[in-house]
Amino acid sequence: MKHKLHFAVRVVCCMLLLALAYVVQSSLGVRISIFSVHIDLLPILVAAVGVVMGSGAGLACGLFAGLLYDVAGTGAEGLYPLYYLICGIACGQLGLNRFRNHPLLGTMLGVTGMIAALAAIRYLFSFQFGNMNTWLLIIRTGLQIILALILSPIVLRIVRAISGQTKRAAIAVEQLTEGDSDGSA
Repeated sequence: MKHKLHFAVRVVCCMLLLALAYVVQSSLGVRISIFSVHIDLLPILVAAVGVVMGSGAGLACGLFAGLLYDVAGTGAEGLYPLYYLICGIACGQLGLNRFRNHPLLGTMLGVTGMIAALAAIRYLFSFQFGNMNTWLLIIRTGLQIILALILSPIVLRIVRAISGQTKRAAIAVEQLTEGDSDGSA
């Protein structure tokens, strides 16, 4: 019970980090953009939480990130919570099944897929792009993915600190499991 409470507190801390990132990136005076592409930290955070902490935490943080977007009134109601919820679960499964020992790769792959899929959804439903040129959309999406990949190691380090996982702890667990498999063979 104590472990689950501890895990829940860590997930709530990740949600507070999501809220802080959303406030910073969406406030008028602080809006950061490079080559007219706005930096969006929420997909990076959702992917990192899912990969590091698992599907449950990815689900909770993804739903919360989507609700933050919905409160702002961008897009169709309910689309963002559903989208980010699914992405959080997918990133959790990705981290659990494929990238347990390489969370940076999992986070980068997850955030790339999230940004590309969200751009395609937005384009298909014309929520934010209207009459935007398709090539311009592709270029902006590519730039946003590059920015997200550059910021992924920093965000991953913060999420790992909140989750209580460090690189040394992950290596120690890996060595213990290797030692157990060598001893039993």
